[in-house]
Amino acid sequence: MLIAPKLHQRLFRSRPDDPLPLTIEHQRIYILPTARGCAFLGALLLMLVASVNYALSLGYALCFLLTGLFAACLLHTYRNMAGVRVVSINAKPNFVGSDVVFDITLDESRGSDRHAINIQRSGVTQDKASSTVIKINGDTASSTSLVVTSKERGKLPLGRLTVASCWPLGLWRSWSYLHHRVSAIVWPEPEADAPPLPTAPSSSGTGSQQRNHEGDVAGVREWQAGDAPSRIAWKRAARGGELQVLLVEAATQPAIATLDLTQTRLGSLEAQLSRLTAWVLQAEHQNANYHLHLPDTTLGDNGGPAQRQRCLDALALHGLSPL
Repeated sequence: MLIAPKLHQRLFRSRPDDPLPLTIEHQRIYILPTARGCAFLGALLLMLVASVNYALSLGYALCFLLTGLFAACLLHTYRNMAGVRVVSINAKPNFVGSDVVFDITLDESRGSDRHAINIQRSGVTQDKASSTVIKINGDTASSTSLVVTSKERGKLPLGRLTVASCWPLGLWRSWSYLHHRVSAIVWPEPEADAPPLPTAPSSSGTGSQQRNHEGDVAGVREWQAGDAPSRIAWKRAARGGELQVLLVEAATQPAIATLDLTQTRLGSLEAQLSRLTAWVLQAEHQNANYHLHLPDTTLGDNGGPAQRQRCLDALALHGLSPL
């Protein structure tokens, strides 16, 4: 009972179990004649029948020569695939409805160039969004990208890839399956006309929501990943010092926007997440302090690109079961 699933996985790579980097060796390569190759074989058969019927010695010679060419193409098509190595696959997040880019890096293990390597997502129509062709130079790694249009938030798996080649004459097609566990984060689509960012009153009563403080500087500390650029002591950094972050007195602390599902005052979960996404983008654009509260996640108010990505990732995955 266990042999059939293992054989199916070995033949078709239906589960994302392939580790990276992975070298495509002979046991993973399939090869069959293309439609052009089958037409070529049919022409050779007709040529052979005509040569036998009319006793054409030159016809025999041409038929056997082209048959040798057909067999030689088999070897070259196979060697163009054998030894190709998939080094890495990286995904870039994006919003629902936008193109998600998967960057694929390949090289080869035998020191020779590889031509017209086609990489395609299995199970989809071959077009610009699901297929790419790359040439691999023998001495350097080569990179290409697959573009996938996202339709819903959450994790978008790349799925199984078919790595194929018909080089040099298109008479044979060799291919191999690659199924690596990689997915991109698809963020909710931001609400087009979202209301202004909700802000709690500041401790000084001014109502300011900006990170730029007008109060006195109380000191500095070392810069940490995720700190907002507006808090960095740029004058100290310009004199060649290490990056440090300004600390202000408590009386001049800015307002902090608290973002949660109830603040949106919307009924639909997707609409709530869409508005929260718009507010996160507003807060970053306005350089405002904010923290995000979800039923299973609370993110602080450091701000900056790292905070923005953490919040958008949390909104994208909220309420979804892990893959």
